Amino acid sequence: MKQTIITLIVVAVLGYGYYQLRSIELGFSMEKGEAREVKRGDITIPISATGVVGPVAWYEVKSKASGEVIEILRDPGELVTKGQLVIRLDKAEEQRLVDRSQAEVTRAKALLDQAEIKLERLKTVALQEAQALVDQLTARAEHAEFQYKKVLDLDAQGRASEDEIVLVTTNYNDLKAQRASAQAKLDDVSIQIRTAEKDIVLANAVYERAQSDLGDAEERLADTDIRAPVDGIVTQIKTQVGAVIQGGKTTFTGGTVLAVVADVSKLYVRTEVDEADIGTVRNLAPEWARPGNDSLETDAIPIDAGAPVRIHVDSFHSEEFSGVIERIHPEPNSTLSSVVTYQVDVLLTSDNRDKLLVGMQADVEFTAQSALDVLLVPHDAIRRNDFGDLGVYVPTTDPETGQSDKEFVKVRFGLDNGMFAEVLSGLEQGQKVYTVLPQKIGRDRDKD
Repeated sequence: MKQTIITLIVVAVLGYGYYQLRSIELGFSMEKGEAREVKRGDITIPISATGVVGPVAWYEVKSKASGEVIEILRDPGELVTKGQLVIRLDKAEEQRLVDRSQAEVTRAKALLDQAEIKLERLKTVALQEAQALVDQLTARAEHAEFQYKKVLDLDAQGRASEDEIVLVTTNYNDLKAQRASAQAKLDDVSIQIRTAEKDIVLANAVYERAQSDLGDAEERLADTDIRAPVDGIVTQIKTQVGAVIQGGKTTFTGGTVLAVVADVSKLYVRTEVDEADIGTVRNLAPEWARPGNDSLETDAIPIDAGAPVRIHVDSFHSEEFSGVIERIHPEPNSTLSSVVTYQVDVLLTSDNRDKLLVGMQADVEFTAQSALDVLLVPHDAIRRNDFGDLGVYVPTTDPETGQSDKEFVKVRFGLDNGMFAEVLSGLEQGQKVYTVLPQKIGRDRDKD
């Protein structure tokens, strides 16, 4: 028991001694203060915004065919090339439609051929026969008319008998009637020809429609093998094996969405910039990226065009990504809080951009103001003296006591990003300034 009490007393004494030493050490630290050098460097004042990493475009993969999903060959996250097979449907239903359409094409072609044969017969055999008959009867009628007129002249001279007059008159009238009938048949053949020509137009339209239906059916059959529309990455698969889908040809919605492919040939950060900053951002953008320019050619954009944009994401917090402003959208976005923003598309150009995934949240900094190779002082060093002057305190030595002291120096500052401030005048490179002022303690404090 006595041993334990002695041990506790020793521990208490040591702890008190350690506390006193730390207090003395902290006191000296507070008395000394902290100072840093004025150095040269670059300073920027960015405009900050947030955005989302996105692709060039999203493509919803649909099928014109209907049927059961029998195989899914790609998973979300996989890269695909244009035309690569993604999903396969059962072909049975679409194959039946192809067969029916092919039979309809055969039938329509036969009807068209029949119409063309009929027209050809009318234009050759029927027309020639009708025309020959008209020509024959015309000649006979003309001869009968000659005989008829001759007998009438003889009758006027009293040299023709009554029987002769009746015979030539009857023969002439009969041949005229036969010729008129033959002419009517010739006209009817002409009408039949025109009708046959119209029948061919209708038969040809039916044939072309049947061919079109066959083409659609063959296209739907081919579309049972659903392929990637572009080079990109599969972001979603929205169906499963065994599901029965409706094709785009049979629904008003254009068909069931089976997958989503993102074109990641380029990556963007699509960000919203406050209306108070959009003017400055517009000035930073290259000419072709500004609203109202009609010569934008995305493929021709150089990667070093325009003012650089710095980008950070939480997933790679120690890395910096960069890009350029590609487009400023002219239409504002209004929110419920009445804050107006404008969408700005930033094309990612840094070599490490492949690390980023679609949908990542990004912090974007547009370089609004900058100064290169200037004197910089830590922002924490900036103070005001009793007269309200802006400046810093620098370390000095009291000539009477030889102890460390501080002196206020008026400084003219330029850009300030909250970490460093640009020094326009009042300080020199290498000069030290206090970021934490020294504090006098004990009797030295009382002297002040």
